[in-house]
Amino acid sequence: MKTKNAAGDAPRLYQAVLAHIQHGLWNDVRNAHTLAWMVTGLVLSQRSSIPAWLPYIHSRATFAQSSERRVRRWLDNPAIDPTSIYGPLVTRALRDWGSQTL
Repeated sequence: MKTKNAAGDAPRLYQAVLAHIQHGLWNDVRNAHTLAWMVTGLVLSQRSSIPAWLPYIHSRATFAQSSERRVRRWLDNPAIDPTSIYGPLVTRALRDWGSQTL
């Protein structure tokens, strides 16, 4: 199975997500790029299944399984500490939320 090109809203959503996560949270910017594509795939597919994200993930990979391996390696990376990322990310998101009700 070959991957589809990221089409439609995927590149715009990816750029919006990346703008929120790339600054100050990573020792390697590639981690931010992978996470941004993962979030894009999650939002656009509306599914929590990695294979469902693949059509929305832009990659130079020719085969879908290569992109899936990239995502799984990111998720299994012991150098990525979700607790150290989650707090600052939520704080940034809520700071700009304004007076809207959650």
